[in-house]
Amino acid sequence: AQTENLNLVHITKLKTQMPEKGSFAERDSLIAIYNANVVNKNDLILSHREYGHFFTSDSQDYLIIEEYKDFAAWEEAVKKTEELIEAAWPDEDKRKAFMDSMDQYFKDWHGDMLMRTNSDLSKN
Repeated sequence: AQTENLNLVHITKLKTQMPEKGSFAERDSLIAIYNANVVNKNDLILSHREYGHFFTSDSQDYLIIEEYKDFAAWEEAVKKTEELIEAAWPDEDKRKAFMDSMDQYFKDWHGDMLMRTNSDLSKN
């Protein structure tokens, strides 16, 4: 019964950077547009949280934590994310321009982890 209450959690670690003419308000606005058009429409993502630096050893730390029913749901969610991106920005040049605008706030590096949950050992 150890596997009955398990979900999969995908943790993405990013490093932020501030473009020369950028602002936190612009970064957050771009991420909100992306989330509204992609993340919030992907029903395979059970939960999505983003965490920025508050008190860590590196002020550039930024985490995105998403929860999925299982590995198969994660694989399908990745495919659906690509479909939602293309639906939100059907013009390839506009899609690239938007993604480049958002990506300029993050260094060209990320780390990924897939972890399992155990609701029997968790609060809520």
